[in-house]
Amino acid sequence: MPTKQRSAVIILKEDEILLMRRNKFGEKYFTIPGGTIEPGEDPKETAIREIKEETNLDIVLDKLLCEIKDEYHHGYYFLAKSFSGKIKLGSPELARQATGNLYDLQWIKIKDLQKILLYPKSIKEKIIKTFL
Repeated sequence: MPTKQRSAVIILKEDEILLMRRNKFGEKYFTIPGGTIEPGEDPKETAIREIKEETNLDIVLDKLLCEIKDEYHHGYYFLAKSFSGKIKLGSPELARQATGNLYDLQWIKIKDLQKILLYPKSIKEKIIKTFL
């Protein structure tokens, strides 16, 4: 049974997707922006709150694209219908920034997703299949 529930949002701009780039003690990878579902919180509420906290963007959700479950996580992946605001790394990630633990937001072309390490790997496959 998954121990951690997470909501994340796929934010598209033309042929690009907004990703959180991580450099965690030398391991470089990307994730979909989002975060932990708090007790009593709806996955949609979490998605909207986490995107505001992490990216400074206001979003309107379109639909739940998929759910991904593994032994550790249960992830809800929403598609953003629209977004507004200026992208800026939010305070939770800024507070965790340290040598060896870096966060950065980056637009990546969907066609280039094959070339990067994106967690979870199954969401990368779903995005490529859906949007390419």
